[in-house]
Amino acid sequence: MLGRLRMSINECIDAYLSLSDRVFRKKRHRVTIKGEIQGRFDSDELARAVKEIVKRQGLQEDALLKDAPDASCKV
Repeated sequence: MLGRLRMSINECIDAYLSLSDRVFRKKRHRVTIKGEIQGRFDSDELARAVKEIVKRQGLQEDALLKDAPDASCKV
Protein backbone atom coordinates (compact mmCIF):
# COMPACT_ATOMS: atom_id res chain seq x y z
CA MET A 1 0.00 0.00 0.00
CA LEU A 2 2.82 2.38 0.77
CA GLY A 3 4.69 1.80 -2.48
CA ARG A 4 2.26 0.79 -5.19
CA LEU A 5 -0.83 2.63 -4.00
CA ARG A 6 1.18 5.63 -2.78
CA MET A 7 -0.75 5.76 0.49
CA SER A 8 0.48 7.62 3.55
CA ILE A 9 1.31 5.71 6.69
CA ASN A 10 -1.88 6.90 8.38
CA GLU A 11 -3.96 5.85 5.36
CA CYS A 12 -2.32 2.41 5.43
CA ILE A 13 -3.01 1.99 9.12
CA ASP A 14 -6.67 2.95 8.64
CA ALA A 15 -7.00 0.61 5.66
CA TYR A 16 -5.38 -2.31 7.52
CA LEU A 17 -7.62 -1.80 10.54
CA SER A 18 -10.81 -1.78 8.48
CA LEU A 19 -9.56 -4.68 6.36
CA SER A 20 -8.67 -6.80 9.38
CA ASP A 21 -12.03 -6.14 11.03
CA ARG A 22 -13.81 -7.38 7.91
CA VAL A 23 -11.59 -10.29 6.95
CA PHE A 24 -10.61 -11.86 10.25
CA ARG A 25 -14.08 -12.50 11.62
CA LYS A 26 -14.45 -16.13 12.47
CA LYS A 27 -17.00 -18.07 10.53
CA ARG A 28 -19.72 -19.71 12.58
CA HIS A 29 -18.76 -23.32 11.95
CA ARG A 30 -15.61 -24.83 10.52
CA VAL A 31 -17.42 -27.97 9.40
CA THR A 32 -20.25 -27.77 6.89
CA ILE A 33 -23.43 -29.82 7.03
CA LYS A 34 -21.86 -32.22 4.54
CA GLY A 35 -18.92 -32.76 6.91
CA GLU A 36 -16.43 -30.74 4.83
CA ILE A 37 -13.94 -28.55 6.65
CA GLN A 38 -13.96 -24.93 5.54
CA GLY A 39 -11.45 -22.16 6.11
CA ARG A 40 -11.49 -20.23 9.35
CA PHE A 41 -11.58 -16.83 7.63
CA ASP A 42 -13.30 -15.57 4.49
CA SER A 43 -10.94 -15.21 1.52
CA ASP A 44 -13.72 -13.72 -0.62
CA GLU A 45 -14.11 -10.91 1.90
CA LEU A 46 -10.35 -10.27 1.71
CA ALA A 47 -10.58 -9.97 -2.08
CA ARG A 48 -13.51 -7.54 -1.82
CA ALA A 49 -11.74 -5.43 0.81
CA VAL A 50 -8.51 -5.19 -1.23
CA LYS A 51 -10.45 -4.25 -4.37
CA GLU A 52 -12.23 -1.48 -2.46
CA ILE A 53 -8.91 -0.09 -1.22
CA VAL A 54 -7.47 -0.17 -4.74
CA LYS A 55 -10.55 1.59 -6.16
CA ARG A 56 -10.39 4.26 -3.43
CA GLN A 57 -6.86 5.06 -4.61
CA GLY A 58 -8.13 5.76 -8.13
CA LEU A 59 -7.10 2.52 -9.83
CA GLN A 60 -9.22 -0.14 -11.45
CA GLU A 61 -10.08 -2.90 -9.00
CA ASP A 62 -8.31 -5.52 -11.12
CA ALA A 63 -5.13 -3.46 -11.62
CA LEU A 64 -1.87 -5.33 -11.20
CA LEU A 65 -0.07 -4.31 -8.03
CA LYS A 66 3.38 -4.54 -9.56
CA ASP A 67 5.36 -1.38 -10.21
CA ALA A 68 7.34 -0.79 -13.34
CA PRO A 69 11.01 -1.79 -13.01
CA ASP A 70 12.08 1.86 -13.27
CA ALA A 71 9.70 3.11 -10.54
CA SER A 72 11.25 5.54 -8.08
CA CYS A 73 9.72 3.96 -4.95
CA LYS A 74 11.24 0.58 -4.06
CA VAL A 75 8.99 -0.35 -1.12
